[in-house]
Amino acid sequence: MDFRDLAVAACVLRKSPVFALTAALTIALGVGASTAIFSVTNAVLLQPLPYPHPDSLVVVCTDMRKRNVRDFPFSNANFIDLREGTKSVFEDIAGVFTFPLTLQREDGTAEQANASVVTINTFRLLGGGIAYGRDFNDEDAVPNPAAPPLGAQQGLPPPRLPVHAILSYEYLKRRYGGDPSLVGRSIQIAGPQAPRLTIVGVLQPHFHLYFPPDAQVISAPDVWIANRLGYDAANRTGVSIRAISRLRPGVTPEQAQAESEKVAASERAQFPILGTADFHIRVEPMRQHMIAEVRPAILALMGSVIFLLLVACANVANLLLVRASLRNRELAVRAAMGASRWRLMSPIIAEAVWLAALGTLAGLALAWAGIRELRSLAPADLPRLDSITIDPSVLAFTALAGLAGAILFGMTPALRASRPRLMNVLRGISRNTGLGTGSVMRSAVVTAEVALSFVLLVGSGLMFRSFLDLQRIDPGFDSRNLLTFVLNGNNGATTPEGNAAFIRQVEQRLGSIPGVQNVTGTFPFPLVGGYSPIRWGKEEALSDPSKFQAADFQIVTPGYFETVRTPLIAGRTFTDADNTTDRRLIVIDDVLAKKAFPGHSREEILRRGASQGQSHTQSSEMRLACSPHAPAQSGKAALHDAPVQHPSPFSPFIARSSHALANLQSRLTVTGDIFRASAASSTSRPPRNRSSATFDTECVGCVQCSLSLVTNFSAASFSAVVKASAALTFTSGSTPFPSQSPFVTGLIGRPKGTPIVK
Repeated sequence: MDFRDLAVAACVLRKSPVFALTAALTIALGVGASTAIFSVTNAVLLQPLPYPHPDSLVVVCTDMRKRNVRDFPFSNANFIDLREGTKSVFEDIAGVFTFPLTLQREDGTAEQANASVVTINTFRLLGGGIAYGRDFNDEDAVPNPAAPPLGAQQGLPPPRLPVHAILSYEYLKRRYGGDPSLVGRSIQIAGPQAPRLTIVGVLQPHFHLYFPPDAQVISAPDVWIANRLGYDAANRTGVSIRAISRLRPGVTPEQAQAESEKVAASERAQFPILGTADFHIRVEPMRQHMIAEVRPAILALMGSVIFLLLVACANVANLLLVRASLRNRELAVRAAMGASRWRLMSPIIAEAVWLAALGTLAGLALAWAGIRELRSLAPADLPRLDSITIDPSVLAFTALAGLAGAILFGMTPALRASRPRLMNVLRGISRNTGLGTGSVMRSAVVTAEVALSFVLLVGSGLMFRSFLDLQRIDPGFDSRNLLTFVLNGNNGATTPEGNAAFIRQVEQRLGSIPGVQNVTGTFPFPLVGGYSPIRWGKEEALSDPSKFQAADFQIVTPGYFETVRTPLIAGRTFTDADNTTDRRLIVIDDVLAKKAFPGHSREEILRRGASQGQSHTQSSEMRLACSPHAPAQSGKAALHDAPVQHPSPFSPFIARSSHALANLQSRLTVTGDIFRASAASSTSRPPRNRSSATFDTECVGCVQCSLSLVTNFSAASFSAVVKASAALTFTSGSTPFPSQSPFVTGLIGRPKGTPIVK
């Protein structure tokens, strides 16, 4: 094949614009889809993490195997014990904890930002450079003075040390126009008695944290606060720290795991609560830890688009076979005049090259548009979403895909054209005699095309079936006309009673808005995740802590079950009279009821008590309420408690409206002193987390729908959308109940057909 063949092929294709356009678009769909998905595969699975020496970075997390809890954060004391006990294998170990933060502007208005509390060595460990100012130093990590013990003579509290912070470059540019003179000044955290943050530096651009989606770590915080980490041995159940370590040269992750497990064994031996939970420390390479959840879905997605590309090539090969059959007389004459097999193949190959080139360029344009759409639609928890782009590696893949396509769909008709049956063709009367030849090769191509299409259609059928099954599952509440939003900030409450008063005031203000039928508060939102598992047990667990089990814990205000319309099975739900410090009442679902009271009727459960945390038996009235399953994390039971005992800077609320949610949203203007230190974010759907797994499923569905555009033998494919939401991500860890027995006031149930993990 030479330039003349390419020129002739261009002229021939120009005379057949419909054929050329059809074939080129077919290849463009296959190449474009495979390029777009490869860009995700390349960014998430293939590219190394953007840190110095990323292969030596590991994530260290805790597991409580008897509680079915994985990837749990560290408490301050456990983190310090790990740091001191693994110096032989780790060069350094850093801790991070991210959360939403409300700042107060100079004019007194609130501003919502994302923050991270980090140990002072975090940026040195991960290679985060400082653009302006300085990095954290040892003085920034000096712990604050301990508060006086309960019962001690009350005097002036010890002065708090200043809070030092480093801003992200992107936040400095967005909020302050990139003014470096902000270094040395301070900004105010919103809320009564909230501290000021002294800005000591600004990070260089594009510094991110990379954790798996389930960790709910904000990847790009705006404000990084130095952690004045203190050793609080009495509060090992208060967890928040995600640990990142760098291995010493020559140390393997297995060796680091062995040393870390020695620390875990020591903790289990010293602290019964950790021993009964079967506390372990796990070390994983950071990149492996980040992609473990999304890797299977991305590989499945990549496999789907490769099949799509093969189907596209089979389509074009079939078209070229028919086109070559129509030229059999011409090829036979050329063969009779002495043309070699290569000269007979070169026109077909030249056309294939042109079609592949046009399809590849058009596919690259489609991939560019698709990647932009992927980045805008993809969930924020997809790892390395910011690095999905068309880089040299992706361009090389696109070129190889186009070349492979030219070979796949060009060689088959070219080989067929190189073997004309001279006598049969030259004796033929009709110019279309060639259509009767080569049926075996065309049949083989069609068979391969149908087989590839069938593989994808089976996958799309299974996804559609899963989608229908998911649609039939009752989440345990009525999501219609529910509006969810969060007030972030310090409400100023210093006592449980003050926190309850603030929540009641917010509910009253929201309830006065026309169209609002009910208002309630909950933390966390259902189906969002971020549950902090707590331990529960019956009376025997008080003497044998190994009897404790894990449950998901949700704080709700009175009226929650009525607002979300979770119907009761037995007993009653909370009332305002229950929201006091002298009553310990809980509502449980039927999963927990069956575990705690097997073989007992609902009436018997109402008369029995349950111990929780390190509580003791207390004589009191016991109530029970039951309703269909309120959503909890998979495999765990759920219980709910009134909020008076749990003051929190986060106030998630749910409102039910009688009007269209869009109209209600326009009326939820945050005004007045009660909201001065808060920033509201709202969604018109029930709390659902659009996870990376959901996004991957949607992409597979789109790829399979594209199949119907490029093959004559596939049916329409369907895209599945699975559960979840986004309203709140907060990983503060669990706080144990006071030493008091809660009493069951409600029971909620799980609908039939929903699997129960024992």
